[in-house]
Amino acid sequence: MQEPEVTVDEDLLVNQAKAGSQAAFEALVQRYERQIYAFTYRMMGNPDDAFDLTQECFIRAYKNLDRTNAELNVSAWLHRIASNACLDQLRRRKRIRWLPWDTPKHEPLLNTHPTDDPERVAMAVENTSDVQQVLSAMSERNRQALVLREYEGLSTREIGEIMGLSRSAVKSVLFRAREEFRQSYRELIGEPPA
Repeated sequence: MQEPEVTVDEDLLVNQAKAGSQAAFEALVQRYERQIYAFTYRMMGNPDDAFDLTQECFIRAYKNLDRTNAELNVSAWLHRIASNACLDQLRRRKRIRWLPWDTPKHEPLLNTHPTDDPERVAMAVENTSDVQQVLSAMSERNRQALVLREYEGLSTREIGEIMGLSRSAVKSVLFRAREEFRQSYRELIGEPPA
């Protein structure tokens, strides 16, 4: 998923929201709500948790908006808040459970269109289920980095902002995450298809 383009209009919305405009903050929520929901769903694997954590993310953002600086990267800031909320929830549970991504049910939330090829859709659902199973077996940090890079399409700089790491540290975490993913895939599913 591509990051929404930052515009002067977004800077204006942030400034208006800081000044107390609920309409401006609501416009920011509408701009990022689907992206944050998709991220929290991939981290938690449960639509109810994803909905709750998305709401929590925006509540935290609203309460802390006045603490941000003028050069705010809204996408990275919201992802960091959502990431922290997910990790807090996972730590509280002391266990991780994933549900398979239900393409027909969740596709509208990502603002994409399913294909007309039923075989392709069935294969995608099966592959997504396998991927979710492998992601659930990974360490939280590696899973977080991989989801931010591969699902959210964020740059190493943006991932570093979200995770509080330098760009070189992000590259190292991504390398280890991909290795852990490959190893877990082989152990849980078998050899990946060619």
